Amino acid sequence: MNKRIIWVLALAFASLVYSACGGSKSDGTITLPQAKKDVNPEAQELNRKLIQESFSSDVAVDYLIGPGDLLSIEVLEAPDLNTEARVTTQNTISFPLLGKVEVGGLTSQDAEQRITELLTEKYMNDPHVVVAIKEFRSQRVAVIGSVKNPGTYEVLGKGNLLDALALAGGLTDNASQIAYVTRKGKQGKEKSVQIDLNELLDEGKTDLNVPINMGDVVYVPEAGVVYVDGAVTNPGTFKIQKDMTVSQAVTAAGGLSRTAEDSDVKLIRNKKGEMQVTAVDLEQIKEGNAQDIVLEDQDVVVVGKNAIRSFFDTIRLGLFFPPFSVGVQ
Repeated sequence: MNKRIIWVLALAFASLVYSACGGSKSDGTITLPQAKKDVNPEAQELNRKLIQESFSSDVAVDYLIGPGDLLSIEVLEAPDLNTEARVTTQNTISFPLLGKVEVGGLTSQDAEQRITELLTEKYMNDPHVVVAIKEFRSQRVAVIGSVKNPGTYEVLGKGNLLDALALAGGLTDNASQIAYVTRKGKQGKEKSVQIDLNELLDEGKTDLNVPINMGDVVYVPEAGVVYVDGAVTNPGTFKIQKDMTVSQAVTAAGGLSRTAEDSDVKLIRNKKGEMQVTAVDLEQIKEGNAQDIVLEDQDVVVVGKNAIRSFFDTIRLGLFFPPFSVGVQ
């Protein structure tokens, strides 16, 4: 028999044996329970409510008066007392009849209440006071993490999260889709909220664009990555998108190659130092009979090869590219 044909068949047979042993599913494969991570719309809505209730109610929505702010103060029953006052570095203003009044760290509503109480104590019966902030001071905030120019910036007036990110030059290419805003509350306790930038920017959920106050820290972490290997068109490392699944990761890697076995996919995950291997059947997922799995940072997706297709591809390769030989045949 022609030596070339013998060599091709031998190589193809070896490939078939190897694929049958290690490249395809077998009855001995251990299938771990699938790690499900449902996207719950109710949980997302609850998260937004938590932001509004636990974060915004303290200091986010109501601007806190501070040094440099210019206040416009009106007493409806006594127009002669109406005045404009600049807040000093000691957090006080000078007000007719009352002299120095401490307003630093108060909201405009709190300042109204304080002036009302002081006037009621000595001078007036049930006065109605209106305090408005005419000019806002600049507020220094720190923007760190995966932004183009991390640092401390001055946000003028009622700045918000997007203002702070813009001052820092925007996000880097490897930035996560999550931002954290941390600040101290009235009792000195730090509070931190997680903002989904996709929901804010792409879905237009402006309630997530929280106001920024003096001393806030905005942190954008790096995005997680997933590794895709095996029978895919472009194996490599890919940035995890929001709620990215196994099938989406395979798509990001260019899709399945000719020799891929879509029912033989392994998800490898490091759980507290232990390697967890989960069997994934893309065919069943596509047909709606199995749930896709949401990926985590550092997950590895490996797509197995179909033994028969690998066998014939090896034959085809050998026929087009004959073996190298040394010496006289």
